[in-house]
Amino acid sequence: MLGESLDEYPDSRSNLFRLRSSLMSYDLSFIPKLANQSWDEARDAAEEAAQFEATMPPDARAWELITDATQHILGEISTHVGPDFYELDHEPTGIQVTLFSNEAGITAPYWYRGDDAEKVVRIMYRIGLAIESATGLSGYDPQLDLPIAEAALDTGLAVQAFDQAASIFKQAET
Repeated sequence: MLGESLDEYPDSRSNLFRLRSSLMSYDLSFIPKLANQSWDEARDAAEEAAQFEATMPPDARAWELITDATQHILGEISTHVGPDFYELDHEPTGIQVTLFSNEAGITAPYWYRGDDAEKVVRIMYRIGLAIESATGLSGYDPQLDLPIAEAALDTGLAVQAFDQAASIFKQAET
């Protein structure tokens, strides 16, 4: 989807909402993954497990480690606790981290381009590595179809995704 322009859609105005909703944030996912599983198999297993674990609270100790690491990286954060999730927000960057009983996620809005996008991506990957360490979950960058540890080696790939999203938004506004 990121490589497409609105010109490739027969009626780009009617597709604007669908396009914007799929491009609102850069997302990183964290799920249980066995060494012999593909990411697709791990995602399917995580979705199936989530049906049974939906009301279980997340690991409080893992959350403490995640919030400590994120606060060290970002500074002031706000946290929200629900019966089956923990969430933190960093208002200046728009970065949000969510932890459930058996999965986690990081999102950041596509507000950034170039060097600013690179800074945000580096931050997201650092937080992602902290989540992996605290939870034992495996991190995955679905935009790049890469594990977090591998994606973090070349942040330029993620920056390209931010830049492409920004270009699509700019085309949509014209």
